[in-house]
Amino acid sequence: MKFGDYLRQKRAERGWTQPQAASRAKIEQSYLSKLENNKSIPSGDIYARLVEAYRIDAEEMAGVLFPAELDRLREIDALRDLLLQRSQADIETPRRILIAGLAALMIGGGFLGFSQLEPARMLTQYTYQSTGVIAANAPSDTEIPPGAPGEDEQTLFLTQMRGPVFTEQVAGGKRVWNLVGSDVVAQAPPYRWALIPGIALIIGGLGCFFVAWRWR
Repeated sequence: MKFGDYLRQKRAERGWTQPQAASRAKIEQSYLSKLENNKSIPSGDIYARLVEAYRIDAEEMAGVLFPAELDRLREIDALRDLLLQRSQADIETPRRILIAGLAALMIGGGFLGFSQLEPARMLTQYTYQSTGVIAANAPSDTEIPPGAPGEDEQTLFLTQMRGPVFTEQVAGGKRVWNLVGSDVVAQAPPYRWALIPGIALIIGGLGCFFVAWRWR
């Protein structure tokens, strides 16, 4: 949007005629007409009158005017300072995003490295089974008939072998565990949890670089 179009829009929002707007801004109607038709640029004094009469928000105006139009208005002292601040902010914001992205990548890499401090270990897992609970004084090889009160088949996985058979005291008697097999299994690395925040931080860091690039 050009400055003249912006002025015309603000005047229309307030329901003023051009003579009324010129009177409120204390300028000639012919000059206001030139401004609205983008045939002239206001001086610092005229701009100040327009701001007071139209109650112009310079920040809001700078956000809707074309960049080329803002360059034309840089001769106005009040706008020059504002545009300089906006220019510095446009430089500082992507710089901060880049720093945040770099920090995220470094921390994410640290998490990934931490997750690999201790690799997975191979362990032998022993499988024991028990058919149910027998009386405490019953022989260990006592068989429990199907449907008997103590029948309660369970499976137990241990990483330490406790012999081919071992007993365990439980409520109502004892349970006999018989070794039925063994397997070699991989134990997950103890710091594997660090993979999730590490990957998330790296993705976030790359996202920061993309945002900073698009900001330019």
